Amino acid sequence: MMDPAVKKNAGNDESPIVIYYFYDLTDTDYFCLNLERRFRESGHTRRIEFKNWNCYKRLPGEDGDIFIFDGITMTALVEKGYLHRLPEIIDTDDMFDWTIDKSKVRRKTYGVPLMICANALICRKEDDRNVRNLMELHEPVAIPMRTMLMYYYLQSFCNYQTDSEKIREVFEHLIELMGGREFLDKSSLDDYNGINRFKRGECRYFLGFTESLRLFDPGEYVVRFANFSDKEEDQMPLFMVDYASLGNHVREEKLLDCLDLLEIMADRRFVYDLCAQEGKPQYMLPAMKSVYPDLARLDPLYNRLYEMLLPEENGVFRYGARFYEEFYQNSDDFLKELKRQE
Repeated sequence: MMDPAVKKNAGNDESPIVIYYFYDLTDTDYFCLNLERRFRESGHTRRIEFKNWNCYKRLPGEDGDIFIFDGITMTALVEKGYLHRLPEIIDTDDMFDWTIDKSKVRRKTYGVPLMICANALICRKEDDRNVRNLMELHEPVAIPMRTMLMYYYLQSFCNYQTDSEKIREVFEHLIELMGGREFLDKSSLDDYNGINRFKRGECRYFLGFTESLRLFDPGEYVVRFANFSDKEEDQMPLFMVDYASLGNHVREEKLLDCLDLLEIMADRRFVYDLCAQEGKPQYMLPAMKSVYPDLARLDPLYNRLYEMLLPEENGVFRYGARFYEEFYQNSDDFLKELKRQE
C-alpha cells in the first residue's frame, strides 16, 4: 500500500472513486463487495461509486477513475483517451506473461490482468473421445453462435489467415452441429440453454465458458480450449482477458487511492477468495499463476487448466481503435451472410 506520509502531502480532493466495472465479470456483486471491504480494512475512507458498464456496447463515462473491461476493447479505450499507462509500482510478475506482453498498446502496459476466459469444449470424463478440434465432432452441440460469432471468426482466421474457404467450412460445420440455420437467431448466451441441454444429456459436449462448471452436476469433467479449425492443434489460441486500468484524468491523492485498489485486485488472497467463494471453486481462470495450486486442492482439474494457460503462444483477443464503430457491425454482416448461404 502507499506510504501514509506520501498521502498526507497530496491534494485534498474528497470526491468518490468512480469504478466502471465489466457487467459480465463473474459474480460482480461479490467482486465489488470484497474489493470495498479490503479497501476499508486497509484504512481508506474515500467513497467508491461502482457503475455497471457493458464494455462491448458503449463507451464509459468520462468520470471514470478505474475501468474494468474485456481486453478486446483496450486499444479503442486507449486511443479515445480513457486509460492511463500502468505505473511500474503495480507488481504483475505473478501474472501469465502473455496476458501482459500481448496486451500492450504501442509497447506500453495499460492494465492489470484479472481473469482469463476461454471458449472451452467440455464433456463428462466417460464421454471423452480426445476431440482435438470442433471439426472432429459429428453430433449435437449447444453453441452460442450469435453472441460469440466474431470471437469464433477471429480464432478460425488465426489458423487459416486468408483461406476464406476453410473458414467458411468451419462455420458450415458449426451450423450443422447446432442443428441448422434456423438456430442462428436462437443462439445467444442468454437463450441457447446449453447448460440445461448438457445436464439433461441432450448434448454430450458443451461449448461455453469454464465458469459454467459450477452449475453442472457433481462429477469428473474434461476441458479443452476450443480449436476452430481442422488442425490437430490451434495455431494461435486466443483468450478473453479482463483488465483493470486507471482512468486518464485521475490525479494526486485519488490516484494513490486508485493504485491501492489495483494492488488489492492483484493480491493473491483477494484473487483466491474471488475464485473459491466459501471454499467452492467458481471455475474462473485467474491471470495470477500462484493461485492455481491452491485451487487445485479444491478440484484437481485446475492443474490441467494451469498447464493449458502456460504456453507463451497463447494470445489475447484484441481489436483496433474502431472497435465500437466496427466490431458488432461486422458481426451482424457476417451473421446475415451465414443466413444467406445454402
